[in-house]
Amino acid sequence: MTKITQIEDKGATIAWSPNASHPDIIALGTKDSGGIGFDDTGGEIDLYDLNLTSPDGPSPQPNLVGSVKTQSRFASVAWTTGESLADRFKMGLLAGGMADGTVHVWNPTAIMQQQDPLLTSISNGLAGPIKALQFSRLNPTMLAAGGANGKVMVADLSTPEAPDVFAPCPDYSQSTEITSVAWNTQVAHIVASAAGDGSVAVWDLNARKAWCNLRCETSGQAVADICWNPTEGLHILTASADDRNPVLKLWDLRASTSMPLTTLTGHTAGILKTSWCPHDNTLLLSCGKDNRTVLWDLHTLRPIADVPNDIPEQSAHDSINNQNEMFGSSGLAPAQQRRYDIQWSPMKRGVMATCSLDRKVQVHSVIGLATKCGRPPKWMKPSSSVSCGYGGTVISCKKTDKIVQIRKVHEQPELVQASNAFEAEMQSSDITGFCDRKIASAPSQLEQQTWGFMKVMFESNAKQVLVKHLGLDPQKIAEEAMAPATDTANGAPTVGQKNGMSKTAENTVKKALLVGNYEAAVECCFNAGNLADALLLASCAGAEVWAKTQQRFFESESPKRPFLAMVSAIIRGQVGDLVSTSDAAQWQETLALASTYATPEEFPTLCISLGDKLSEAGDHHAANLCYMCSLSLDHSVRYWLSQLEAANKQKGSLDLLALHQFVVKVSVFMKATGGASTVSPEIGVLFTKYASALADQGLLVPAAKYVRGDSEESQILRDRLYRSRSSAECLQVLGSAPPFPFSMNPVKRTTQTVRNTANNNTQQMRNTSAHSNTGSSYAGNQQQAQTSMQNGTSTPAPAPAATPQLPAGWMALQDPTSGNTYYANQTTGETRWDPPPGTVSAQSQRASTPVTQTQNATSNSQAQYTSAQNSQAQYAADKKASSVSATNTKLASKYGDGFVSSSSHPELAYQYGNVGTSNPYTGATRHGIAQVTPGKAPVSATLNFDSVQLPAEYNPIKDGLLTITSSLAAAPLTAADKRQLSEAEKGVAILVKRLARGDIDAGVIQKVSNLVTALLNRDYNTTTQIQKQLVNDDWKDHKDWLKGVKFLIQLASKRL
Repeated sequence: MTKITQIEDKGATIAWSPNASHPDIIALGTKDSGGIGFDDTGGEIDLYDLNLTSPDGPSPQPNLVGSVKTQSRFASVAWTTGESLADRFKMGLLAGGMADGTVHVWNPTAIMQQQDPLLTSISNGLAGPIKALQFSRLNPTMLAAGGANGKVMVADLSTPEAPDVFAPCPDYSQSTEITSVAWNTQVAHIVASAAGDGSVAVWDLNARKAWCNLRCETSGQAVADICWNPTEGLHILTASADDRNPVLKLWDLRASTSMPLTTLTGHTAGILKTSWCPHDNTLLLSCGKDNRTVLWDLHTLRPIADVPNDIPEQSAHDSINNQNEMFGSSGLAPAQQRRYDIQWSPMKRGVMATCSLDRKVQVHSVIGLATKCGRPPKWMKPSSSVSCGYGGTVISCKKTDKIVQIRKVHEQPELVQASNAFEAEMQSSDITGFCDRKIASAPSQLEQQTWGFMKVMFESNAKQVLVKHLGLDPQKIAEEAMAPATDTANGAPTVGQKNGMSKTAENTVKKALLVGNYEAAVECCFNAGNLADALLLASCAGAEVWAKTQQRFFESESPKRPFLAMVSAIIRGQVGDLVSTSDAAQWQETLALASTYATPEEFPTLCISLGDKLSEAGDHHAANLCYMCSLSLDHSVRYWLSQLEAANKQKGSLDLLALHQFVVKVSVFMKATGGASTVSPEIGVLFTKYASALADQGLLVPAAKYVRGDSEESQILRDRLYRSRSSAECLQVLGSAPPFPFSMNPVKRTTQTVRNTANNNTQQMRNTSAHSNTGSSYAGNQQQAQTSMQNGTSTPAPAPAATPQLPAGWMALQDPTSGNTYYANQTTGETRWDPPPGTVSAQSQRASTPVTQTQNATSNSQAQYTSAQNSQAQYAADKKASSVSATNTKLASKYGDGFVSSSSHPELAYQYGNVGTSNPYTGATRHGIAQVTPGKAPVSATLNFDSVQLPAEYNPIKDGLLTITSSLAAAPLTAADKRQLSEAEKGVAILVKRLARGDIDAGVIQKVSNLVTALLNRDYNTTTQIQKQLVNDDWKDHKDWLKGVKFLIQLASKRL
């Protein structure tokens, strides 16, 4: 439904409010009294609020907000904003053309406030009903009016109480009633008037004369209405009231004033009123005596919709009975609904008001109309267009120009800045300097320690640097050891002090030494408390005594001096035991001990053991530092993952800057450990997310560096980066072309038999002359029949599908790419997917027949065509039998089976199997042409990419060609384009197979690689140059696929 609301029982003329503050108010000037009889009771000016912008929707019953009684009825109403009078008249000025020949001007605000609204009355020289009345849009205080006596009046209402009234031309006026006046929409001093004698005068108010005159109706019938183009000041429209020729004429005053620019036909009776849409100059409304209100599309110059009428429901019997009633309401129902006034709202886009003879004022919306335009109104078209592409690319264009802008937009500028800075640091190879800068800018002490340990990992003598980093400077310790020790009690030096031993003990030790009993001497020293002498003597007694003495010494002295436990572990090489029993609070000393005394093989294990001890104690940061010293990424990354999870939890989503810091740490750590590219699946997922975020910001090459893992997301991202605008740079980073992340499953199509259509086409070909071209459907079926006969197959064929009966000249064909059936007209060249008009559907299915009968029928049909074909089929069969390995022809191959003609290249028949009707010399010596003997096995022009194994360095060529052919197959193509695509696909198939066989020179392969890269980058000039170079230099050996590549380039330049 298009009707928004309506006002009942009002036979009136209308004017919309032009004020933005009151866009829903409409003024109604009554044209009749609404009563019974012939008494003139005057008229009324009513203001209704339609509530179109109410949040609850339009009101079903408009609200009367003001009304004034007049002495005369209305013939027309006009409303202006009165911009210069806005201080006094906030809602502008309202004018009414009265039936008594006067023009009244009211204050709409006073009408709504129930005050005296009348400002002035004008009658200067006008007589009869004032049907023509309009305010100027450019000069809102200028009012034009036309009377029944043929005179036009212009009033300047700058001072409404004392208007300045004058005629456009004092010495000239039109001879009959003025039916319409219209102010020019571009020039303020131009106004036009239409008369009942079929003439239109265009007045120049500055010159006070007629600028031009149009003789619109030679029959003398009235021009019912005129209106100017809202955006083009020299285009004017006239509407004819002639029932014999109800047309709309569009005039271009620059071109001619005697012949219209175009004529619009569609009404069947005289036109009453027109209105040109102020928001879209291609939309025009007209209403006429044929009870139609037509919406025109001036872009196509045809009607696109009818504004519906309210048809009263009545039975067919009542309708027939009432046709003879002269004044019966049912008999005159269609005429009563005739509309005599229409107006677009100047403020509400797409909204119009109509007045009809059944005393209804209706408001409609063009949005609800079911139009035939296929194009939205201008106000619904976007003022600009924008589309986001992959890699942060945004393409946009404005409505006012034809410039397309392509730019990169960074949604995360902080991430872009951080990534660019990190990449610059990595390219400088100054990793230790980078670590120093990270330490200086670290937000916390813990972060400083992390990057401090990271820096140690890049030192050549990392263990020694680690000890110093832990606060143990060997030089300072040596200086402290050289200082003389003092007794803390009295400050006296302790050098030279020793424990005394009795004479008896000394004699015992002496005797034991004299007899060589070191064990007894050591025992005596222990008993005397002289431990130093005991150790000295034990060192001379052998390894066993030395070990026992050391153990006894440490057992007795360690409780008194705890540091001796460390000495014991060092001497006995049991650093691992010391780590397991060490104090977690003294982890730095333990780590330094392991760094100094552990072997390279033991050190990572000891660091991990110490880290686990600290982690159990709750010191995760210290544990992470120990894990870093072990160079174990799996252990070190745990703490960094916990930091990232905390940042994500705090933000409520993935924190990209925290993810960047995580990736930086892992990347630098991996560089310190030797740059291993394998990571755990968990890290691979995070790296892929980071790479995807970089790609979204347009950092495609850096993104390629951080794709890790074999997940589906990482495979898809690699493929997208490989096929992006930075494909060459990404390929260098990736190392090789990534595998296609999706499995290519051919779309299964319904088996369709087009044998009936082929037979029809064959019969048409029999009736044509010898120079007629054979249809591709017939040729395809003929080749399939020959292949079937050559292979000698006897598999039962499926029952043929019911074939529709096509109109003359049409034939059904099969698209080689999608396998769908389309239809082509042999006479006009037109192609379409849907069956053509006039197609008769088959009512019955033909019974299934054995393959033998089909082959016989096909053989009979071919035998009736030419005898030369039989010799060609025999030649092809012999050739097929002599080949080493024969393969069956696939009907639904990836690429079609149509080949280049073998008439001019007989050697291609060996390669393609293209033994067709156009080569009568097959099997016989052709005079003037050298016989060509192929030196290699022929290359088939059909290809399944999944079955071809290429060396890794050739995959970019194959993938690029597949991308281009797939894009072309998805593009809208004409019949000629489809033939070119078929040839291009065959050339691609041969090229890829020859690459797989390895019989193409490296120089040619390099040219092909450059050609494919240029074609992917839409650099068609470079592509054409490379193709010409290949033709000039390598045509002899590679002409089998160069022709197809040429078609591929031509088609891509047109359609991609």
